[in-house]
Amino acid sequence: MNKRKWIGRMPALLLSALLAVQIAAPCPAAAGEANTLLPALPLPAAENGQLMTLPIGEDPELGPQDTGYIFEEGQNAAAGYADPSITVRIGWGRTEETDYVYARIRIADASQLRTKLASAFRSENTVMGTTLAKRVQSVVAINGDFCAKQVKGTVIRQGETLRLNSNGEHDVLLIDAQGDLHILEKATDDNVLAWGEDAINVFTFGPALIVNGEPRYGYKNNSIGTHKAAQRMAICQTGPLEYLLITSEGPEDPGSTGLKLDQFVDLLASFGEIQQAYNLDGGSCSTLVFRKNDNNWAKINTPKNGKSRTLKDIIYFADAWIPDSDSAGEAGETDNGGD
Repeated sequence: MNKRKWIGRMPALLLSALLAVQIAAPCPAAAGEANTLLPALPLPAAENGQLMTLPIGEDPELGPQDTGYIFEEGQNAAAGYADPSITVRIGWGRTEETDYVYARIRIADASQLRTKLASAFRSENTVMGTTLAKRVQSVVAINGDFCAKQVKGTVIRQGETLRLNSNGEHDVLLIDAQGDLHILEKATDDNVLAWGEDAINVFTFGPALIVNGEPRYGYKNNSIGTHKAAQRMAICQTGPLEYLLITSEGPEDPGSTGLKLDQFVDLLASFGEIQQAYNLDGGSCSTLVFRKNDNNWAKINTPKNGKSRTLKDIIYFADAWIPDSDSAGEAGETDNGGD
């Protein structure tokens, strides 16, 4: 059986959840068409296996299962992923003469939203985003805030404070132990310290794009080219344990002009679902890692442009499902032959 059939030979526990939501083939919106998001996939029932809470300070040893990937008929790139701990749905769109790609994510436990540095914090060593994603066996990943190059700002990763230096100049993203995103506008050290041990990951890049459902416009900063059309990257929250990762193309990508920062805010605000949205490192650092063809860790954004930069850090979503040995053996019968 060809594993690139629409569902292929997936475990039976996935069928009821996935069949309830039609998987539309991702494609750019037509000119003038309103921007809409594909709905997030529901989590399949947790049967014939165990859901895990992942340790904060250790990389998880679990990884995505081949049987969890969803392929459209005739498509080589995965359109999504689903097991009882996480679902991912990939979509594409177009606005302001620019293509964008996004991932809608739902997780079962907050510990699945995680970060990883390429090397020791004080080191400036960097690696490709796909390398980092593979190292931690992520299901889906994006670039972070390139903290090695930031001389100011607070950095907390997986509960460890690597630098406390918020001076009221930057909007800070704080991810708490419940997996919720909080944007601390013009944050100070006191603002961050008030969260105590509940601050699991903290980023200093920004700016805030949407705060409590309200878009933020008019930010000016030449260092991130707010007034220039460019590649953009944002992490967003749409509900409890539900997220949106979205990145737009730039002028170096054939067929796209790129987005100014306010245009990026316009796009996010047009969806109407986003509660919090935070700007991350853009340009050629913009990296969305998911499965492509037989490569479980491939950059899927900017497909017409091979340019990529190495990264200091990633934000990723991990698998937390351990199937029973019997069901894992049954899943292993899937035909892994060629196309």
